[in-house]
Amino acid sequence: MRGKQAAKGSIFKWASLLTAALSLFFAGLPVAATVMRGGSGEAQAVKPEAVKPQAEPSNAAVQAFYSAAEALYDSVRKGDRLGGTRALQEVERSLRKLPMSRIPNAEGISSLAASVAEMKRAWTAVSPDEARIEQAAGSVRMAADALANPTRPLWHQYQTVLSQDSAALIEAIEDADSPKDALERLSRHYGIIRAAASLQAEPSAVERMDSVLRYADRLLSSGQPQSDLANDLGRHIQDAIAGLFPQAEGSPTNVVPLAPPSWGITATIGSFIITILSWAGWRRFRFERMHPGRRSEASKNRSDAANRWFR
Repeated sequence: MRGKQAAKGSIFKWASLLTAALSLFFAGLPVAATVMRGGSGEAQAVKPEAVKPQAEPSNAAVQAFYSAAEALYDSVRKGDRLGGTRALQEVERSLRKLPMSRIPNAEGISSLAASVAEMKRAWTAVSPDEARIEQAAGSVRMAADALANPTRPLWHQYQTVLSQDSAALIEAIEDADSPKDALERLSRHYGIIRAAASLQAEPSAVERMDSVLRYADRLLSSGQPQSDLANDLGRHIQDAIAGLFPQAEGSPTNVVPLAPPSWGITATIGSFIITILSWAGWRRFRFERMHPGRRSEASKNRSDAANRWFR
């Protein structure tokens, strides 16, 4: 009987050690492969023929939308109603063909569609408003440019314009000289770039700018606003403008996704867990073999607690 138990114990021991060794071996495969390839701890570049080439997304749809938006803007500036109608129809057709992968968030899709819809409403109004039509055409053009030129879009140049508008608003509030007109000028310039900003900036930055402008409109429409609130309004608007644009020229507007941990780290953690469990199982097996008919104190406590619960 003892010979059979000894044989079982020996088999269990060697099986546990073999499992732990295999886990450590597979965890070390990435490091070993790196050393074998380069002779140093630095990873070697994968050969181009080892990587399956991926097809790049076509820019034809984006360029078609951009060309149609440029034609629409030119027609509006020249007062060409027929050319503007044709360009607007082409803008709407090319909008449906845009690859959604080029738009990073749902807010950008919504703003882009809303800018085209606003252009259609302004263009087909019974009493056309030329200022409204030109602003809507400029908004569509800025959005199309943001898609076609994501690294250096035109809407970034409006940072200086909005900063000047906010400074004029602060001065108008301090001098009590038509701050409502200064706010309308700031809102009009922001409306031109809002759709483009929604395609590239963080949604929270766009929402913050919207909220600040709504708050400013309510505050300045109340007749005689409190002086402390009116003085803080300029600072809030400047902070919102600063958060809307990149901090430095050429800085990326999209967050780079973090790379997932390598397979070797996961395998190392798994091998460590397997080793601990194997060692615990081996210790328990030795205890039961050396003390037949006895149980550990923890096992007794668990059994007694269960018996007391179900009595």
